[in-house]
Amino acid sequence: MFPLIYFFIKPFEYEISKILAYIIGNLLKTQYFDNVIIYNGDAYTIISACTCSLEMSLFLGYVLATPKVSIKYKFLYSIFGIFVINIANILRIILILKNSYISDYNFVHNILSFIIFPVALLLNFIWVKILLKIGIVK
Repeated sequence: MFPLIYFFIKPFEYEISKILAYIIGNLLKTQYFDNVIIYNGDAYTIISACTCSLEMSLFLGYVLATPKVSIKYKFLYSIFGIFVINIANILRIILILKNSYISDYNFVHNILSFIIFPVALLLNFIWVKILLKIGIVK
């Protein structure tokens, strides 16, 4: 299921990056154009890896492939999960920009970029807990 979802989301990565630049530009009250944010006089490009499409695909693949669960629950939890992943991603990008002045910027960027994968894993763990709670999984 994961590869199908990833191949569906992948063509939209550029559009997602433009939306992220718009949101972050407005939150930081800084200039943006397309998928580029101008912050403290430097230009930062939101590339496809910044969209978290891989993490969203892993999350959706896990939730949507769960057997014996109503499509309603899958759909509602998928919307919630995508929202949480995107909020975490926006906060991650803001933290990266706010710490862009540090001399070892690549280290800071790499550490903060690792945040999203555990968020997706935590959402999958919560999904299992919900299924246990409502009695679908034993």
